[in-house]
Amino acid sequence: MKKSYHLCPRATKTATPENQADLSFIGGAGDSLWTTPENWESNTVPDNNSTGAAFNVDQTHVILDAATSALCQGFMLGMYGAANTGEFHGGTLDCTWLDIGRINANGGMGTFTVSGGTVTVQNILSIPNQLDSLVDPDNMGTGHVDLLGGSIECSSFLIGNRQVGQGGGIGTLRVTGGTLIVEGDCIDQIQGYIDAGYITSDEGRVLVLDYNATNSGKTTLVSYSGPLGQAQSPSPENSATEVYGILKLNWDVVPAATGYNLYFGTDSSAPSFAASIPATHPSFIPDPLDYNTTYYWRVDSLRNAEQVTGQLWSFTTQAAPVIEEVVPPVTDYCAMLSQEIQGKKHGFLAGNKTNYIGGFMPSWSQSEDETIGFTHPFHNDLRSRGYGMVQDSDTGYGHDLTGWEFYKETKVAYGTVIINGDHYENPVPTAMYWRPDYMVCEYSVGGVAIREEKFIARNDTACSIITSDEPVTIEFSGQSFYKENVTQSTTATCTLDIANNAVHVLEGGVNLVEPVRDDVRPGPIMYDGMSTIISASKPLEDFKNTTESTGQQLYSFTVSCDSAGLSLVWAMNDDSATAIGEAQVVLAAPKAELQAKTEYMNDLLNNQIPYFRCSDQDIVAVYYYLWALYLMYYIDLSDDLGEYFAHTQSAVNNFLGLHRYDSTFQSDVGAWIADKDYYAYGNVLTWKPLLEHANLENGTIPGDNLGPTWRSGSDLSGGLTRHVLSSWKIYEHSGDLNFLSEAYGFFRALMWNSTPGFWGYKYGAATCLSLMATELGYGQEEIDHWDEMVNRDGYENWLNTMWEKDGIEHYFGGTAGEPLHWTTFAYLAMDDFPQQWARDMVETWAMDSVDGFNAQGQMSTVAAKDWDQILNKNFFITPDTNYFGLYGMYKSGIYDRTNFLTLNHLKDYNMQWGVPCAPEAVNENYEFHGDQYSNFNAGKILLILEGMLGLSYSVTGSGGVFTLKETIPTEWSYMESYLPVTVDGQTKWTHVRVDRSEADGVVTKDLVVRSNYQRVLNLSPWLEGKRLSSGPADSTSTNSPDRLDYQYWGKGTHSIRIELTAD
Repeated sequence: MKKSYHLCPRATKTATPENQADLSFIGGAGDSLWTTPENWESNTVPDNNSTGAAFNVDQTHVILDAATSALCQGFMLGMYGAANTGEFHGGTLDCTWLDIGRINANGGMGTFTVSGGTVTVQNILSIPNQLDSLVDPDNMGTGHVDLLGGSIECSSFLIGNRQVGQGGGIGTLRVTGGTLIVEGDCIDQIQGYIDAGYITSDEGRVLVLDYNATNSGKTTLVSYSGPLGQAQSPSPENSATEVYGILKLNWDVVPAATGYNLYFGTDSSAPSFAASIPATHPSFIPDPLDYNTTYYWRVDSLRNAEQVTGQLWSFTTQAAPVIEEVVPPVTDYCAMLSQEIQGKKHGFLAGNKTNYIGGFMPSWSQSEDETIGFTHPFHNDLRSRGYGMVQDSDTGYGHDLTGWEFYKETKVAYGTVIINGDHYENPVPTAMYWRPDYMVCEYSVGGVAIREEKFIARNDTACSIITSDEPVTIEFSGQSFYKENVTQSTTATCTLDIANNAVHVLEGGVNLVEPVRDDVRPGPIMYDGMSTIISASKPLEDFKNTTESTGQQLYSFTVSCDSAGLSLVWAMNDDSATAIGEAQVVLAAPKAELQAKTEYMNDLLNNQIPYFRCSDQDIVAVYYYLWALYLMYYIDLSDDLGEYFAHTQSAVNNFLGLHRYDSTFQSDVGAWIADKDYYAYGNVLTWKPLLEHANLENGTIPGDNLGPTWRSGSDLSGGLTRHVLSSWKIYEHSGDLNFLSEAYGFFRALMWNSTPGFWGYKYGAATCLSLMATELGYGQEEIDHWDEMVNRDGYENWLNTMWEKDGIEHYFGGTAGEPLHWTTFAYLAMDDFPQQWARDMVETWAMDSVDGFNAQGQMSTVAAKDWDQILNKNFFITPDTNYFGLYGMYKSGIYDRTNFLTLNHLKDYNMQWGVPCAPEAVNENYEFHGDQYSNFNAGKILLILEGMLGLSYSVTGSGGVFTLKETIPTEWSYMESYLPVTVDGQTKWTHVRVDRSEADGVVTKDLVVRSNYQRVLNLSPWLEGKRLSSGPADSTSTNSPDRLDYQYWGKGTHSIRIELTAD
């Protein structure tokens, strides 16, 4: 098998040129001395670095003695078919390159013995230097060096690989004394030569190789035969104090050592074994250390079976920094998010099990206006997904593929205003204002101004506080549930509860239900046995009740209203007394209940989520609007069901409940909330009950949606691969081993036999599952299992197979003849996706508006060249496309283009009429489609927090890590955030800010972190494709050519400033 060894960093191998000024050594004087002119053609000794020394006369021998100071360009021994030898006894030899054997098609052989003095090679030492003209394996050239003393120092180093052609030939180096010194880290290359037998020493001697120890920035090779010594010269010095907690332990090379055992820890009597250290790298980097702690360490020298125990050294780290606590500014976010929506959106309010739709606007098309009273309040505790409930072996009890918008039939209290005998039926608001806590509807009816404040109280009672600037009478009418062609029978009743001043509707009946496709059956309606209570702060009068031929109950009543106000309430419960009690609680103090709701929502938006500000107020508004929806959708059924995990939901219209696909990013969002126990864990763990129905051979669960007693079935089966990454992030942010144990136990049982694919995320899932197993103390066999499950060894081959598949240029995973989909960009989120591929994909496809995915600056779902093949034109631009695609681009480091696409999307897709919006989709005419308050948009919160701000942190491990990896858009002058972090079970806040300014061609960036509670702080400014002209000098290596990475320890507050200029 052909062997090849990578040259060290500076040793890019090229054939050394022939020089027109080469002088041939002919040995005419008979003394073989370099310094004798008669030994050279033209009686001239080379004496400058433009003249080469050519040993191309066969069987000549050259001697450089201690009195020699030789200078030449190329020293070429055994040249072009000649066999030459040379001796270097002392003095100096300075040459540009040194070829011991310079081989062309005629072969050649050189032997060089160095016993003293200094040989300096400015470029490359080749043993031999065989050119590509040598193609005959029987005529390969040879080169041999005996290093007996002195030193050879070169910029790079090559030994022939025993093959024909350039870089080949047969080379050997014998080291019994002296030193070989090579620029850079060539440890792997030279060790490879030693392992292959190309470099040897004499019996009883040991080759000792190191980098950056004997000679700074250089690799050193010596041969040693003395006794094995003890490690010396520790760094930090023994008993040092105030030691910085990110450090490298160093000690001097021990001559003749073949390796070291290092022991490290806080136990002075017996520090733990930490690592086996190769002799080539006498150093060790421990994990970041604790504050104000004394560490003990020892280095034992090894030579084969021999061991010399080292001294016990110690040092003490610095004390913990004093953290100045900060908190975000308090803001009335409910007021900030207020928006006028009449004719633009339907109304929407949310409680826990109560939701409210004001009017009806299917797919953003006005069908019914909001009006005075309650149009569509409805109860949803996820007992049913639609019209009713039947038992099914595949979907459980309560699943229905129809009736997802059953609320349309729940007409509760439609108001008609009566003024001087004139009836104004269901007046339309002149203005309707939405806020997360309540809605305001303003009416002008017959010259009378009427105002409504509608909200859902904390006890799930809907309330409308109505005031009129003149006395009026309002007639409210409503009906029990009935849907033509769906309701088979109804047993509903309606009565006036005079004692409680309430209308009581008791729902019941049978609806047609479709638990699985094409299987329609009758079952109890979703409200079967539930009581609706409607009451008011003033007496209900003129109550009327009629029963339709279908059995549906119609009712109406009147209430007086004036400037003193009227409160109308609605409550629903399985127990009528409970519903009445909840209604009466709200009626007793409606203003106080409204204030409590406002305080609750403001508390969530102030104290549970990361604070965010930037120089673009639209983006700030979108950020908080999406957070408000995310939090409004939370449902907690633990009061009814006992052990139940609270979780968010997808949309009020037709996607109530948690959805497997949507929660791939909704779970990540939950990881950023302060109270993770309530707001994060459930988005992952709610899926656990489906384990008993799962397909354990392929690692999938039967459904995309679920309730307490139902799931959406095997037709919608899928995996939870992406949820694994969310779970690890939740653990990193919480440090909760109980959560981690429960999550890992679930995933372990589900995916042991298979980790389903999800746009390459299975590799990230395998990494996280291995980390979970490690953290929970499982054995190495289990830790390794997850990589084996995804065939990690075949990863590179899979990548190459998918890249430009079927000849589709700069595209990942395409299929010839099929439309190109956005999902290709989701693969960019893989940790090891090649950055150049990512750049090529983005430039070729994401930015192309003719054939690619650039739809007026946003990412479309299908490439423009293939859009005519798509039948459903309503999902032209979607939230998941832009989350997964843009998140992948940020991960791959394509920052400039990703910022452009992200800002365009947020400002065009999530802003309309000057207010934030959250549509389910945009159609091919760039019009909104689908749900209006869609939590399908939640992933875009992550584009801000993890993309532009570049925030990540972990409270686990060695004291935690906090990272600010900013990608501030060049249009912005600043962005900042306060992050809620868990410290000893309490919520603390970490403040980050990035400022950017530009003047006279210089971009200045300031990165500031305050109140950092993690021991390690990483600051990573984006260079924007510019040149760094000023900045801190202590940056570490980075995988991105467009970033600097700075790492600090024990910094409660820290800032850096960099300046950038164009190339």
